[in-house]
Amino acid sequence: MNEVFDELREELRKALVDVGFKKPTEIQSLVIPKALESIDIAMQARTGSGKTAAYLLPIMNSMVGKVTESLIIVPTRELALQVTSQFTYFNKYLGFKHAVVYGGVPYDEQISSVRDASLVVATPGRLLDLVRRSYIDLGRVDYFVIDEVDRMLDMGFIDDVRVISSLARNRRQTYAATATLPRDVYELLRGIMRNPIFLRTGSHEYELPRVEQVVYLVSGFWREKYGVMTRELAGKSIVFVNTRERAYRLYRQLSQDYHALLLHGGMKQYMRERVLRRFRDENGDAVLVATDLASRGLDIVDVRLIINFDVPSNPETYIHRIGRTARFDRSGRAVTLATKSELQIIDTAIRLSGSQYKLMILNKED
Repeated sequence: MNEVFDELREELRKALVDVGFKKPTEIQSLVIPKALESIDIAMQARTGSGKTAAYLLPIMNSMVGKVTESLIIVPTRELALQVTSQFTYFNKYLGFKHAVVYGGVPYDEQISSVRDASLVVATPGRLLDLVRRSYIDLGRVDYFVIDEVDRMLDMGFIDDVRVISSLARNRRQTYAATATLPRDVYELLRGIMRNPIFLRTGSHEYELPRVEQVVYLVSGFWREKYGVMTRELAGKSIVFVNTRERAYRLYRQLSQDYHALLLHGGMKQYMRERVLRRFRDENGDAVLVATDLASRGLDIVDVRLIINFDVPSNPETYIHRIGRTARFDRSGRAVTLATKSELQIIDTAIRLSGSQYKLMILNKED
């Protein structure tokens, strides 16, 4: 095992072997040695680079099992479940109790689980609800993580983050993870962390080194886009559209010939979780039709293909969508169906990521 992982406790090393972690990613190699020195760390790296393990492993290496010893706040329920899933893998030989806390579901089970949990993964709103009701005491927190800080600010959680940080005032160490580091994120972190070091991978704001990008220039008509998409579909794939209505229409059409699943924000939480579990467990061809609910915080390592059936409204969303493939140093492919007027969004994304794409012009007979 790599020397970075060799510094971890035996139980973690055994779990890493079991889940197939042979060597650390670049961000893990930077963060873990410094983290073991009890330094506050803000890390910036592309999606799929292994930031979650970069903070989870050193935290779990130091935990002793006290109640509410570690707190991780995330912007969405989907990311909360993803972080919890990775914690469970690493926790195989340690046996720490944990709780996952997010809105949209009844309180009872979450209240019961936080009472003796050593690690809590939570969205800010529901966490503060439990704090106000005196079900959880953040003054016990030793290790505090703010994940996807840039999205926290985009979603208006900045005040909640500051409140949670002040309530966890006795903490020993703070981590922050972000895909981008604009000035407002930088200033927030400097204000709530103690002399943090900033560790970054890549030379661009976003990095997509292993994604082959292809853009088809189309007229925008549904029938034409559907034909191009079905010629490209192969392996485990995610197809992104811009609205729930278009997602449902595409799902119904694909279901006639493909193993298709549907995910959008109008679905109840238990249905979203069931769809994601089914998609994650698929070993063969499967197509997840999704809105931008799935563009961030969805970490499924064997997604081979991303298709933008609709071009998103901004370049950052384009980047996060195609970042759902090529996870953890794997390769992937992204296909986008764009009209001429939509190419500007893609070109901006290309400049931000330092990547490139191949433009395909359809023949008249197509």
